[in-house]
Amino acid sequence: MITKIEKALIARLSRGLGKLVSSVESYSGQLNDPNLAIRRLPIALTSYGGSKIASASVGMSNGKRFKNADTFVVLVIAQSYRNDATGRHGSERVVGANQLIEAVKYLLINQTLGNLVEPIKPLRVRTLWNNLEAKNEKLSAYAVEFEISYNQAPSLEDGRFPEGSDDPTNVEYIFKHYRGELSEPEPVLNTIAGEIYDPTNNAKVGFEVNLNES
Repeated sequence: MITKIEKALIARLSRGLGKLVSSVESYSGQLNDPNLAIRRLPIALTSYGGSKIASASVGMSNGKRFKNADTFVVLVIAQSYRNDATGRHGSERVVGANQLIEAVKYLLINQTLGNLVEPIKPLRVRTLWNNLEAKNEKLSAYAVEFEISYNQAPSLEDGRFPEGSDDPTNVEYIFKHYRGELSEPEPVLNTIAGEIYDPTNNAKVGFEVNLNES
């Protein structure tokens, strides 16, 4: 689910931000890269920041159900200028850091990413770099944090292993692909059979219902 959400964030921001940024990517250490391409700025980077998991309901037979509240971060990196106001506020030819922060929030707050999650909530904005010098240029970076909530996928029954799946989007795909122990599929209920009993005359009538018949 985390990967699905991050891909959906990247897709929406890529479409929405357009040429405000050179690219929208998954974060992979770019903030620590001494060879960060200044000419590619501004950019937006997405990152998963952890989860809070809480009980959603309790059932005697099925155990607890859980809800995830994930933190996702959109990092915006922009070039600073001699005129600090231009670097923050932007101009006709310069995309300012403040403009990027507001654009990211505007594109994501209350979105469900195609009903994938509950409406997205903003959490906070943090300053990571403020006029950091790199390659004789000054850079600013901000972390825009969001809370993204959704119900945890149903868990395995006690003692069972995954059945596996050939669908890469299925959570059980990795268990089959990487040869984890798998359980045999549960038997499929195809037929219901029984008797109808009339106590007034002790008559019995058998019946059978084929669940596969439409």
